[in-house]
Amino acid sequence: MRTNKARYTLILVSVAIISVGVVSFNLINRSLNPSSIQQPISNETNLTINEPVKAALPNLVQPYKLKDKSLISTFVAPSYINDALVAFERDVSEKSTSYIDIFSRKNKVVKNIYQTANKEIINSLVGVEDKLFWVEYGRDQEKDTIWAIKSLDMKNNQEKILYSGISGDHIESPVLRVYDNQVSWIEKKIKDHIVYSTAILYKPITNELIRLVTTELDERGNQRKGTFMALQRPTADGLLVQQSVFKTASDKSYEIVLYPYDHTKSITLLESNQGVVDFTADQEWFVWSEIGKISIADRKTGEIKYVFEAKDKDLTIDSPFIMNDHLYYRFSMYQIIDVDLLTGKTKELSIPRLSTSKIFNTGKYLGFSYMDAKNNTGEVEFNIISADQSK
Repeated sequence: MRTNKARYTLILVSVAIISVGVVSFNLINRSLNPSSIQQPISNETNLTINEPVKAALPNLVQPYKLKDKSLISTFVAPSYINDALVAFERDVSEKSTSYIDIFSRKNKVVKNIYQTANKEIINSLVGVEDKLFWVEYGRDQEKDTIWAIKSLDMKNNQEKILYSGISGDHIESPVLRVYDNQVSWIEKKIKDHIVYSTAILYKPITNELIRLVTTELDERGNQRKGTFMALQRPTADGLLVQQSVFKTASDKSYEIVLYPYDHTKSITLLESNQGVVDFTADQEWFVWSEIGKISIADRKTGEIKYVFEAKDKDLTIDSPFIMNDHLYYRFSMYQIIDVDLLTGKTKELSIPRLSTSKIFNTGKYLGFSYMDAKNNTGEVEFNIISADQSK
């Protein structure tokens, strides 16, 4: 089934990064009126692409700086964090090679532990305990994408293929996300003009692989009817999934749905005419962002508690994570914001700089990085937040 290359790209991009415009939401069985006054994201008017005056980061954030010639002309972020090290992926386009490096938090030494052999790309590196997981695929995007989910045991340097597949008709390869010692992804297969989306969980400690749920998008003939799952966010009680729902080829909506791990009935938390940028939840809160705005609802009552609007409504808000009744998220590529969910107060967790990475999670840690976008000399600053520190 070879159709317009933009077809599935449109489905995915419409869900994940929507164009500027009015977004209409329906929070299922919920009050749409926020109980707090809408607040602008602090100090975005001071953002500049010039290097700002250095300022001390809050005590909550532990920075690590390293400089290495291998980091010139690339951008890296702390994909995996534990007590001893930070692991990150990097791609060198001139060599058509991707690498995985580790950085010792104790002695500040960088070590390469893996590199691709046949010009593949490494994407969505995550980790559980001492094992790393990532998606690897070829650079030729004009063909069906053959991908593999690989793992590397850092204790014995043992590498293996955990799972593999083919993404046809320009559908994106899976994206790995991790929470509570389990790895998740969505596999998409096409058979007889029906797209099957399957949400999968893998538990490395018990070596258990679970197919949580499968949806179907029927594209036979001129029709389009069913559900296409785009991206997942694992939480404590289930997998949050961002999906497109087609009643007909022209009647489409977007949903954020919770699929409980115990296979009980799914719960639709949000319906949208145009989609959202990013989302997350725990057992107390449900959070979703769109361009220029982030909304926070009480999951128990459904009441929208806070809405924070950026003065520059053309910029995105992404990578929200909840830890110890605080919400952390990135505003554009400039700044990390900390919201106290009990009081609604916000503070800047990083000084405004271009380019600041998205936030990444591993176990009790959150992390983000900064690299100079104008003058990349191979220096990176990793910033780490610990759940123990954030209490």
